[in-house]
Amino acid sequence: MANWKSSRHSGVRYREHPNEKFRGRPKKYFVIRYKRHGRLAEEAIGWESTEVNAHKCANIRNQILSNIKTGQGYQSLKEKRGQEEKRRTAEKSKAVTLEQAFKDFLETRDLKPQTSREYHRSMRVAFFDWADRRLVDITRDMVAQKHSSLKKDAEVNYIRKYKEKGNTPTDDEIKKRGGSQANLHMRFLRSLLNFSAGYYEDAEGGPLIKYNPVQRLSQTKAWYRVPRRQTIIKPHELPDWFKALTTVENETIKDYILFLLLTGSRREEGMTLEVEQVDLKQRSYTLLDPKNRQPLTLPLPDYLFCIIKERVKNSNGDKYIFSGTGKDGHLVEPKQQIKNIIKKSGVTFTLHDLRRHFITVADSLDLSVFAIKRLVNHSIGGDVTSGYVVTDVERLRGPMQKIEDKILAIAGVKEKGKVIPLKRQG
Repeated sequence: MANWKSSRHSGVRYREHPNEKFRGRPKKYFVIRYKRHGRLAEEAIGWESTEVNAHKCANIRNQILSNIKTGQGYQSLKEKRGQEEKRRTAEKSKAVTLEQAFKDFLETRDLKPQTSREYHRSMRVAFFDWADRRLVDITRDMVAQKHSSLKKDAEVNYIRKYKEKGNTPTDDEIKKRGGSQANLHMRFLRSLLNFSAGYYEDAEGGPLIKYNPVQRLSQTKAWYRVPRRQTIIKPHELPDWFKALTTVENETIKDYILFLLLTGSRREEGMTLEVEQVDLKQRSYTLLDPKNRQPLTLPLPDYLFCIIKERVKNSNGDKYIFSGTGKDGHLVEPKQQIKNIIKKSGVTFTLHDLRRHFITVADSLDLSVFAIKRLVNHSIGGDVTSGYVVTDVERLRGPMQKIEDKILAIAGVKEKGKVIPLKRQG
């Protein structure tokens, strides 16, 4: 039990360390005692080795008593230390730059690889000149000006590249450039500042950023209007497109494109599909980490099942169904083969057009909206009834098969119940 001794100053006590010394004498630890609202209060001050002595403790005690008597506001030493710590934290937060906030953002958030790449690109392309700027210095006017300049820079680059080819773009073509990317960069900034508002505090413990300056774009309706892309392979184009697809020599790329067409999957979902995610007995595949982060098991329709079964059989230890030269071992977007298919078929398309085609065909069959959304792994939204709908693999097998049959029929691959085998090389 500590042996406390009184000092020559009223209300100041100390105890001596049994072993350690300070300046040749036993080291002292000081506390102060005083009355507040008739009750005795005691607070620790510290060791004299930290520049604490009886006289300093007496001054602190007298200041506290004076505040109590004059009504200037009583604060315990613990509260004062807490306020001082908040003040130092606030000062540190005020000094945080956009670059530092981005680093903390990446360490805290669990981002998907594609999202991480897009965010890094925004920092590198759009906000490289703001990297050392303090968050608290970013104003609404600066955001509006940056948003505008991003689009103008894109327009200038487009005109320059167009003229290098000996052409002159029309005003309408120029206006369509840059808006989508400018919006994308600003949505990233909005997300980063929202994170910073919750991550960093001011001296009162409130958010460092009390108002996100990117909100200026919404309040002034300054976001650029970007029409939703509606491109799709039309029914009369599908036979020529499918015929061109059969000429692709790389079996992996050919099967990958077919997989997207017949499942409506996103590009990354197809590229990263692993052999272990395919259940041949159940004739299904599982998306473990799709865009909405909700794992989903889906049926494999008959035509596609034969293709996937063959790929699993010949995987030879490969991790991915569609293995390739990517750094992780899976296929990367086959841009050159897509160009070849476009050239041979005369049908311009993107890989995402295949997903739109799948959804369009599904809708034409008057299938359940819930079934379609589950097949393409779209969020059901706020519909209360949807929360009670449980769709297992077998419930989805019928709709999936109907969609495949319809797509193959349009492509001229399936007629009157007979499937025409896809020509394979070798």
